[in-house]
Amino acid sequence: MSSSRPGLCLAACLLNISEAGRKYVVENIARAALEENAQKHPEASVLSIFSDQNYNRSVIATAASVDKLGSSVLAAWVEAFQSINMEVQEGIHPCLEAVDLIPVYPLPGVVVEECGAVARRKRTFVCVIR
Repeated sequence: MSSSRPGLCLAACLLNISEAGRKYVVENIARAALEENAQKHPEASVLSIFSDQNYNRSVIATAASVDKLGSSVLAAWVEAFQSINMEVQEGIHPCLEAVDLIPVYPLPGVVVEECGAVARRKRTFVCVIR
């Protein structure tokens, strides 16, 4: 869904992954949000990475134009599923999968329906937060 408003319309995603102990895995997943098939997502940024060793869980905060966020998150999601073996995953937080929460937050200038369209286009399990 392309907005008719001038300027860059941004949304953010807090990708929750079931990995914290292997820093290189977390960083590779974050890096995947910035590129797909060796092509950079120029409008995507990783804002922060928070890792909790006890829970063996990390949250990768990304932001991108609402038109590009889905591709960015999907690339990170694929990397996570390829890199995290849930059969050996340990931690005190109950995890469903390598990625078990993908909330999308509209930033100023973006309406919640635009974030919902991101989820529907990518056919992902995305929670849109108002």
